[in-house]
Amino acid sequence: MASRRGWSGFLLTLPLLLFLAAVVLWPLSHLVAAAVTDGGSAMRSVLAAGRYRTALVSSVVLSAAAAAAAVLLSLTPAWVLARERFPGRQLLRAAMALPLSFSGVLVGFLMVVLLGRIGAVPVLLHWLTGRELLAGTAYTSAGLFLAYLYFEVPRAVLTLEAAFRRYPAELDAAARTLGAGLGERLLRVRLPLLAPALRASLALTFSASMGSFGVALILARRFTVAPLEIYTELTGFSNDAVAGALCLLLALTTLGADRLLARDGWWGSADSGERQGGERKGGERQWGEQH
Repeated sequence: MASRRGWSGFLLTLPLLLFLAAVVLWPLSHLVAAAVTDGGSAMRSVLAAGRYRTALVSSVVLSAAAAAAAVLLSLTPAWVLARERFPGRQLLRAAMALPLSFSGVLVGFLMVVLLGRIGAVPVLLHWLTGRELLAGTAYTSAGLFLAYLYFEVPRAVLTLEAAFRRYPAELDAAARTLGAGLGERLLRVRLPLLAPALRASLALTFSASMGSFGVALILARRFTVAPLEIYTELTGFSNDAVAGALCLLLALTTLGADRLLARDGWWGSADSGERQGGERKGGERQWGEQH
């Protein structure tokens, strides 16, 4: 009976396994083969060339900054959507999800409309101050950063909202009853419990930013990022080996960051949150016995 159940489970998951093999394992093996062809010359050229290293570093720094800023900006709206009831709540959630339906190219054009050389914001500032302010900002690293936030903040809000909805409010109430202030409750109760969700949101937004191409294609003028270099090598020079090596490094960097953020212990964990909650509940019982 156990053997029959095991084969049934395998057959049920076989379509998914075949799909993953077709869309993940085969392309990944192709990238590895392209990167190690001729003794890994493509990988060595990518690591040796300053342009490629600059593109990879720019992608990592920009994506990390966008992920951190997106999570920070998402904390309050995610908490409000999860814990509060007010008129227009569903409409606000729908508005937050709207940017996720836009392609990267569309987001890039929206940023040009706002902060291009004759964008709405520079024109308004020129009318108010009489000076050319923020004209062409869309084509700088700051403009690309803002464009990343355009679709990363809604993604982080919707991800964190689900976690905040499951937050046990009685633990915070118990800590407040025991005399803990807002700062102490934040550091010793809320953050340990919410750390896994925050790490997951960081990993999700970082990965999305690292692979973002359409926005960078429209806005990147004075700098470069890894997806643009991959696009240039494929379309401009038909250099599959270098493009494959860049793709492999991009994938390894993203996967490494995801695994780092998934590790328990370096910044809170579910176990530490449960342990903290147990300590709070135990303290509440002791306080009740004493009073």
